[in-house]
Amino acid sequence: MMMNTLTTTFCTTLLLGTAALTATNTEAAQFVAADNTPGTQICMAVASNKPIKLYLAMKEFRMNKSKTASKLQCNNMSMAEFTGTYGFDRTASRLGIDATTGTSIQDLAKLEQQTIMVIAGSK
Repeated sequence: MMMNTLTTTFCTTLLLGTAALTATNTEAAQFVAADNTPGTQICMAVASNKPIKLYLAMKEFRMNKSKTASKLQCNNMSMAEFTGTYGFDRTASRLGIDATTGTSIQDLAKLEQQTIMVIAGSK
């Protein structure tokens, strides 16, 4: 009986700790659109790291994957550089960008603080 209680307590603590860590990482950076242009809206969809949002934004603005990946710039970075810098691996994959070949340096101490990033797409 005592072992069951200890196991349950340990598992609960582990789950709560993981949930708190995940919540901290997802709230570390907040992305805000600089304007309402189509390029910025697609960059915001990329920043969501949700492929369905990216698909719907590209459909709305009649952009295809190849043009988005090769021509669109977000914050004066190529799409590969932008997705690699901020770790948007799911939307990079949707665009056909291989996130494993690029390298980037992320300041983990800076990510611990609430950061507001303004995103602007190329016009």
